[in-house]
Parts: sequence; C-alpha cells; structure tokens
Amino acid sequence: MNISVFKPSIKRREMDAVLNCMVSDRIGFGKSASQLTRDLCDYLGMKGGGLAFKEYYRALKAAVEGLELEPGDGVIISALAPNLYISVLEDAGLEPLIADVDPDSSLADIELIESAAADAKAIIVNYEMGFFPDMDRIAETGLAVIEDISMALGAERDERKAGTYGRFTVVNMDEDGLITTGGGAAVLASSKNDGKKLSSIAEELHHTVFLPDMNASLGIVQLKNLPEYIESRAEIADIFSKSLMRSKHRRLTQKDEASNVHYSFPVVLETGIHEVAAYAMKKNVLTEPAFSGSIAAYSEEVQTNCPNAKALLLRCVNFPLYPMLGKNNISVISRVLSSLP
Repeated sequence: MNISVFKPSIKRREMDAVLNCMVSDRIGFGKSASQLTRDLCDYLGMKGGGLAFKEYYRALKAAVEGLELEPGDGVIISALAPNLYISVLEDAGLEPLIADVDPDSSLADIELIESAAADAKAIIVNYEMGFFPDMDRIAETGLAVIEDISMALGAERDERKAGTYGRFTVVNMDEDGLITTGGGAAVLASSKNDGKKLSSIAEELHHTVFLPDMNASLGIVQLKNLPEYIESRAEIADIFSKSLMRSKHRRLTQKDEASNVHYSFPVVLETGIHEVAAYAMKKNVLTEPAFSGSIAAYSEEVQTNCPNAKALLLRCVNFPLYPMLGKNNISVISRVLSSLP
C-alpha cells in the first residue's frame, strides 16, 4: 500500500465527537461551529471572535473585507502563497503585490516586503510550510496584517503564537490541515472592533455558507489534541532530517529561534523532481511538488520576476509527515530519504 503525502489525523475520539453531533440532530451551523471559533480564539488569545465557513475562499474574503481597503489598494503576498489569494484580492478590486521568497525557508523575503510597503496598504502573511516569518519587522512596516496560519497553527516565537500579530487570522481546515473539519476554514479577529466587522459580514450571508456543526465537532476535538500532534510531527521530522543528511539534498529550515510546526517534510533537491518521485514510488512512498498550488505555479511572469520562488517550485518536493504514519512507514521513508538519487 502506498504511503500518502497527507493523511488526516482522525482517531476514535474524533469519530465519536462527530457521531455524538449526528445523534443530537445538530448537523447544520450552530453551537458546535460557534464553539470551534471560540476555542480557536482562546487557544490564540484573541478577543474578537470569529466565523467558520465551508470554504477557505470565504474565510480569506471575510478577512480582506474586514480591513475595509479602497479599490486599487496594494496588498503584499508571497509568490509561493496559494494561488487562491489572487482570486480573493482581484475579486475585491485590490492589487496583488507579489514578493519573491527566501530560498532557505520559502517565506516571503522580509527585505522585499519592507521595500514594497510604501506602495501597499496591507499584507497577507502566509506561514509557508509551517515556518515563522519575522513578524516584528513586518509589524514595523505599518501595514494592516492578515495572518494565514493554516500550516503553522501552534508555532511560537518567544512564547507568542503564530496568528497573534495581525488584525485577522485565517486557518484552513481541509483534510490536509494541521486540524481538519473535513473542509472549511475559520477567520478570527484580534480585537472586538474587528470582531464586529466580521459579525456585520456574517449578517449579509446565507446560513449555508457556514461550517456545519458535524464538521465543527471534529475540529473541536482535534484542536484539543493539537499539542500532541505537533510533538509527534517534530519527533518524526527529527528522524527524517537525520536520514536526509546522508543524501546530497537539503531541507527547508526555520532561520531563527522560533518554534515552527512541521506541516510536511519539504526537501530541496539537487536532481529533478520526477527522478526522485519515481525512486520514492518504487518504495511505495508518494511525493508531490511542494508548491504546485502556488501563485508562481500559475504565472510565468511571477516565475520570471521571482527567481527564488521559481527555483523552489521546480526543485522542492513534499514527503509524507503526519502523526498517523506509524513506525513501519517512518522507517520506510527514512530509508528512502537517506538514499535519494
């Protein structure tokens, strides 16, 4: 059986929570969805409350709308951020300002962010691959900040969690998320004033766009178990890192003392992605290009203007890393990493 790149960490306790919700006749939007956003706010220490949607797009859209920008305003985003960002910004009449990335972490280059700040009003900070950006320097730009911590929920720097620096925070909870609700996403506000803006946005929407309680009940239990999952990911990443050191390839890294979250195991290759993917597949280990869904992947112009992003797009591949791997699969992947062509 093939070892998939991503797999939801769903255990019996999560399944029981969903079943309990189903037998209570509360499977539409209601108490559980509200509880999930409260739990996320409590976890992050945010005071503004939030909303849980069925779609990642709507969560990002609500965060952008909450900033109340003017048409034509510039918003800085990373070249390796999800291509969905382009749709959200263009639909809002805003101008995406695309920054190249740091080749070691895949995060947007902080110096490029600072140089572009004069032409922008806001920034969407994507914690790519679970790495922690220099949020203090980003805050000093004076830009309105949206944090997308979908890959870094639980990451910390100096005991301050990712998601606590901006006005709005977005968490994607699809099946490949750190926590999953089987699809959907949450948007959280850092202040009560911005929380009121989210409430106003919600009043204009039909109830069918919000996350059903059945899905939210799964997220509630997963969030409680997040510290356990993060620790498990770190232990596996340590094993894989030691194995990769025996090869000629390298991994992406956190550049300072922040505690990043190991969302996956991205490897920057000296050889081609297809050769490595074929080799891993012979051992039943599936891989995938790490940034196939990024802005750069959909735009040759962005690739031309952002050479670091282009290099990672062509040479960085994700290997499986998640708590449900099991000892045997961890051993198989370790051997593959240590012997990559």
